[in-house]
Amino acid sequence: MQQRHPFLAGYGIIILGAVLENGILGTRYLMLAALWGLVWLGLGLAALMWAKRALKRSEGGVFLVQDGPYAWTRHPAAVAHFLGIMPGLCLILNTNIGILGILYAVYLFLQNVEEEEMELEEKFGEQYFAYKERVSRLIPCKM
Repeated sequence: MQQRHPFLAGYGIIILGAVLENGILGTRYLMLAALWGLVWLGLGLAALMWAKRALKRSEGGVFLVQDGPYAWTRHPAAVAHFLGIMPGLCLILNTNIGILGILYAVYLFLQNVEEEEMELEEKFGEQYFAYKERVSRLIPCKM
């Protein structure tokens, strides 16, 4: 399975937005927003580590991970980026333009996720189909 990184373009837009808004336009910096951003970023990083730790238990892809964060969403690392790390950075870096980076990263993710899920369907068969029926693709909720 080929790894794709739709997040990189999003992070690039967040950084460019911060440079434009803060460096060129001189937007007023809000300390309280930055503090909330640190909390949000920390929660996102914790969620990302939780997802990576759960995935390591699959012993190199021998079995389908369906517990931990994977019981709530089929792509918990993406959720950690989209709902935690990226918004946290936008708050810390004081950029509204950075929200476009999040949206673009979600768009790129959705463009590429089908291929990854087809590979998982081939590898795990009926087990993955049942998992898809139970667990949402991105929004963390049980169906």
